[in-house]
Amino acid sequence: MKVLVFGYSDNPDRYSYLAAKLLEDYKHETIKFNPRIDDPKSVDNNFDTVTLYVSKPIADKFQDFLLGLNTKRFIFNPGTENDQLEEKLKIKGVDVVRGCTLVMLRTSQF
Repeated sequence: MKVLVFGYSDNPDRYSYLAAKLLEDYKHETIKFNPRIDDPKSVDNNFDTVTLYVSKPIADKFQDFLLGLNTKRFIFNPGTENDQLEEKLKIKGVDVVRGCTLVMLRTSQF
């Protein structure tokens, strides 16, 4: 499965780092995107899942990019909830999940 970790940090204490590592451990193709340093134009458009690790203001800043991704599922991890973005994704037919990627992976719900 191809997964975009949007909001990735290379700090091992951050949940996005832990999620990316666990996704790789579970043999998922993991693309890491840090909105502070990465260029959206450098990212492929097709993912099975996008897992979000940024606050609403940052997600809003990248809303057009996120809505332009071709993905089947979008996971809003705790603290990343964004009702407006969620609704727009649902209208596009994307499966929207409010959950924790780490818990989902460890409990075979991913």
